[in-house]
Amino acid sequence: MEKNQLIAIVVIVLIVGVGAVYFLMNPLAPSNEVIIFGTTDSVEASLDPAQSYDYFGWEIITSLGAGLVEIIPGTSATANDIRGALASSWTVDSTNKIWDFTLRQGLTYYDGQPFNASCVKWSFERNIDMAMEDGPQLNMGYGDIIDSITVTSEYEVRFNLKIAFAPFLQLMACAASYIVHPDYKDDTTYVDFDAAEGARGSHPNDLGPYVLTNWTRVGGSDSLMRLEKNPRYWDVANIPKTDTIIIQFYSTDTALAAALTSGEIDVAYRHLSAAQVANFRTNTAVRVWDGVGASIQYMLFQQTIYPFNETRIRQGVAAALNRSNIASTVFEGTVDPLYSVVPAGMAYHEPSFEVYGDANYTFTADCLDDFGYNTTNKLVVDLWYESSGHYPSSPAQATVYKSDLEASGVITVNLHSADWPTYRIQRNTGTMPVFIYGWYPDFIDPDNYAFLPFASWLNLGYNETSPAGGVAQYDLWVEGRSAQTSALREAAYLELQELQAEEVSLIPLWQGRNTAVTKAAIQGVILDITVNWRHWLLYW
Repeated sequence: MEKNQLIAIVVIVLIVGVGAVYFLMNPLAPSNEVIIFGTTDSVEASLDPAQSYDYFGWEIITSLGAGLVEIIPGTSATANDIRGALASSWTVDSTNKIWDFTLRQGLTYYDGQPFNASCVKWSFERNIDMAMEDGPQLNMGYGDIIDSITVTSEYEVRFNLKIAFAPFLQLMACAASYIVHPDYKDDTTYVDFDAAEGARGSHPNDLGPYVLTNWTRVGGSDSLMRLEKNPRYWDVANIPKTDTIIIQFYSTDTALAAALTSGEIDVAYRHLSAAQVANFRTNTAVRVWDGVGASIQYMLFQQTIYPFNETRIRQGVAAALNRSNIASTVFEGTVDPLYSVVPAGMAYHEPSFEVYGDANYTFTADCLDDFGYNTTNKLVVDLWYESSGHYPSSPAQATVYKSDLEASGVITVNLHSADWPTYRIQRNTGTMPVFIYGWYPDFIDPDNYAFLPFASWLNLGYNETSPAGGVAQYDLWVEGRSAQTSALREAAYLELQELQAEEVSLIPLWQGRNTAVTKAAIQGVILDITVNWRHWLLYW
């Protein structure tokens, strides 16, 4: 070999080596095998299915783990739209209370441990028994649905239910039902990384398309995550199309939009403003993806604080709101007015809050007059909203709600804000008289929405034994979720929605659509009613 050739080879090796070092040191280095995903969201508490109960935490869990079944991407999530994941098949008996799952064989966790029926039993019993504060198994009522889990063979597991729970497969498909590693014990805290295993040791999920290799948090908020293709992933048909997903976090939607415009990131998802999305639609360097949304937002009353324990007061506030106004101004037509806690387009939806109309100030004045509130003695509403980007355009939303309510002439609004961690603390202590909240579905069924007006974790001081008399909301909800036929479910849910409009524990405001913006070359984005983001489908 000639000297010049040898020098050239050495130079090339050095360049490649330096490049590799640079990429390892700089996780945002560009590559055709890397997609950089930007968001204003953050993991709320952990990546443990027994603890995680926030949208973004679940999105990461679905990239790192797997459940018994999954919803086919791009479908409407009916029972016919569910396919096997860790389970290859299942059957249910005539009572709809005994479910048998046959598991796939030969699957292993990242560390090589085998997956079998004992892992399924362990996962569900662990998560339900932990009953962590604000944990999904507690708040979603897993213990009210599942009586026991039995291993019937090495690769067969049986769920014995307490009730004939209609949306059981949808429940099994959600992130809270994902299977955990058998070595993770009840008292493990996953916010703090395992020193020996680094980022991967910070969570108990090991059966998904990706492995978490970097998780940087600053001051309790996420700064950067790195997902690497799992070499042991079992689902050949859905092996990630991109080796590495880097998640870059931004404190504001302005910073997120700027990062996409400058080319710093490849994908922007949650929460660009409507104006920013509209601007991107005119930019040929990017693509705007639109899809159906299942997210909703609503206004809540702390009913231990007078006068919001009075039904007529709550009804008067409901009548003063103008949903079309918020949809056309803040969101520029990218959300739809909502008149029930069950979203439009979902089974058994009934727009029961239409009884109040929009900006029905005559009705508002009549309601408030019963308690001595009028144009000279106005009802004071201390309205709270979160200020850290957890919900889209929260400050702008609050300003419009203030304007709507004050246009009645008998209400004055004081606006207050707090970052998301503080907001949740104040929710738990019951100190916010009126506040805005949102809901992303745990699983796609009316059952997962209809309970919100009396959800214990919202801490509203609401009397679920029905202060108006008659059948309680809770009883109708149980009747609907336990019904054996669709007709019986529909009857229960329609009556429930009418009662919710009468008692006004909350006021539905709007239903979101689902939007993402990517570089023009990015493919594989699917925005469906699950509101799930599937990193493993993205590719160049």
